[in-house]
Amino acid sequence: MARRLALLSLSVLAAGVLGLSACAAPSAPGADVETPSTSLSPTPSISASALPTATPTGTPSSDGQASASYTSCDEIITPAFAQDVTDNGWVGWNMAGQKMGHSPFDSFPGGAPDGQLSCRFGAGPEVATDNVLDLAWARIDESAAQAAQGALVDAGYERIDVSDGVQFGLRAEDGWADDEGWGATYHFAGDEVRWAVVRDQLSLLRPAT
Repeated sequence: MARRLALLSLSVLAAGVLGLSACAAPSAPGADVETPSTSLSPTPSISASALPTATPTGTPSSDGQASASYTSCDEIITPAFAQDVTDNGWVGWNMAGQKMGHSPFDSFPGGAPDGQLSCRFGAGPEVATDNVLDLAWARIDESAAQAAQGALVDAGYERIDVSDGVQFGLRAEDGWADDEGWGATYHFAGDEVRWAVVRDQLSLLRPAT
């Protein structure tokens, strides 16, 4: 399902998953966003910026390799999704620290990791529309990751072991989940954490490790 979604146009992606940020359990860490509509009205006159290349840092991941450090929303997404964003006339911007918007790491014990990117992709921050898609990424140290994982379990998230790390996802109702029934999901791998409003939308994020 993840591969198929990555190939769909932004209009289909938006229609299927944009409301999920507002559907997580109220007590669970996650996004705080307005309830979007399911129609897409892109603004072609707004051009997306080019996808830059992430620059590795000296901070090691759990396997001893240095992980990349991302500084913009363009950097955290896959090239295929970046092309979809460009083709749709969308841009990406970081909503971390803003009064209105989503920041799925803010409810972690000790707060969100420094340098978090809680990104919204849409026609632009100045455009009044609910047709957006939210993704997030952050670097996180081992102790903070363990504390966050414990808090997610307490909030009702289920652990999902995967080949490159561990995920914590919420079960969601039909229409608000992927084909396996998963809604909002966090993915911990090495010294990073990723988040998507639907589990299979994690495929739109580029791993840093």
